Amino acid sequence: MTMTAHQCPTPLDGVRVIDLSTRLGAYAGRLFADLGADVIRVEPPGGVPERTVPPLVGGVTSLSFAFTEAGKRSVVLDLDDPVDAARLEDLLGTAQMLLTSEGPGRLRELVLHPDDVTARHPRLVHLSISPFGLTGPWADRPAGDLTLLAAGGLLTLAGDPDLAPVRAWGEQTSVIAGVHGAAAALMALLALEDTERGQVVDVSAQEAIAHSLENAVQYFDLEGVVRHRAGAGPAEAGTGLFACADGWIYLVGGLGGLPLAWEAISQWLEDNGVEDAEQLREPRWRERDWRRGEQGIAVFRTLFERFAAQRTKQELYEDGQRRGISIAPVSTPHDLLSNPQLTERGFFRKLAVGDRTLAFPGPPYRFAGLDVGPGEAPAEPGRHTEAVLNSLSASAAAQAPKE
Repeated sequence: MTMTAHQCPTPLDGVRVIDLSTRLGAYAGRLFADLGADVIRVEPPGGVPERTVPPLVGGVTSLSFAFTEAGKRSVVLDLDDPVDAARLEDLLGTAQMLLTSEGPGRLRELVLHPDDVTARHPRLVHLSISPFGLTGPWADRPAGDLTLLAAGGLLTLAGDPDLAPVRAWGEQTSVIAGVHGAAAALMALLALEDTERGQVVDVSAQEAIAHSLENAVQYFDLEGVVRHRAGAGPAEAGTGLFACADGWIYLVGGLGGLPLAWEAISQWLEDNGVEDAEQLREPRWRERDWRRGEQGIAVFRTLFERFAAQRTKQELYEDGQRRGISIAPVSTPHDLLSNPQLTERGFFRKLAVGDRTLAFPGPPYRFAGLDVGPGEAPAEPGRHTEAVLNSLSASAAAQAPKE
């Protein structure tokens, strides 16, 4: 019998993840849910605070919470209650992974420090995503998205050099740390299959952010140069953001003083009758100092934006790609929702949240013959408590010795 994509086992079929994370670790749980794991979000009575942080959608939950919690089940337990604390222990006994995202001090208060958890559950992978890792002088320092962006170095690269740094939109630290944590935890799961031994995956959000700073670390390592904010302006002629008829495009005509696509760009402008485009053939444009000087940058911008002003970013993108030029539109959210490639690949999924239907980003991966992604909209607090606790009771009864 041939199985459909919906019937085939998912990559994490049979894996249970207990999600006790804050916002910092929530995206990692979403990635596991997308891969087919049974991710059980354990919440306190009334639900976790992140549910109601504005902006609300559907009148019931916040947009960021809806994004990170899609596909998870919700169980409400009061961990200050000895009965519910015991239920959590039973739940951990059925799981392959525990996900937390607080510092070591807070985890010890909850009796959920990896040292404690792995002693009680030696076959459990404990993915600990925390602001600064489980050890070191900053391990228990409080931190939010903004402070982690600063501590990880991202704010030193974002914005104009003579102005304040610019914060990346949204909870980017959760996404960055979540991707690093999920990748490492998947390797730990593979080791668990072979050895039947769990392990601790200790992820510092600060280190994950530093690892994501494009080539800033390599600049320092190889050239001794500390990169700083450069703003939106290009560092050399032919590369950077350029205005067009309906927004902006990003063009890479040169990099590191090398001309790269210079011939193709020059021909492009000449073919379209741009006045004075022929000057781009002059020998000075092959000189690094000229191309990286203020005058060269300004001359190129004038020529190119004269050409681009009559064309949309989509037209420029398609024509430039045909010519082998590295060019991309700067997309708005509306552009992404109607993007032909994303639409054709079915990247966005429709999920009902409260009284609204939202377009959810799908998973950042595809598997041949498998339909992975958020299966359901975020559950209301405790929707699955009864079912999960009943399954624990049934499991305990089945394992009890027969008289």
